[in-house]
Amino acid sequence: MSQTEEKSRVSFRTDAKLKEEATKVLSDMQLDLTTAFNLFLDQVVKQNKLPFEITNETAEEKEIKEIRARVFEGIADAESNRGVDAESYLKQLNKKKETLENE
Repeated sequence: MSQTEEKSRVSFRTDAKLKEEATKVLSDMQLDLTTAFNLFLDQVVKQNKLPFEITNETAEEKEIKEIRARVFEGIADAESNRGVDAESYLKQLNKKKETLENE
């Protein structure tokens, strides 16, 4: 952004607890609310849409759903004899463990 660009003030209301929690999360990322809001607006303009998916699903619920999908995929692989058998996989893990222990 060039120094000659005119700045505009934006004001909005939000829940005090939400602001506090967001400020803490952003602080951990070395961002303040103004910078985060500007990043958000920049992405809206660049993508011509909201830069995230709107869902009622929490991050934890989404992660659990993805883990379940991978488990079911693994079961399907095992049932159709795709992938690595457990004994071979365990040997690979033990080799990696030994390598890490010897470093």
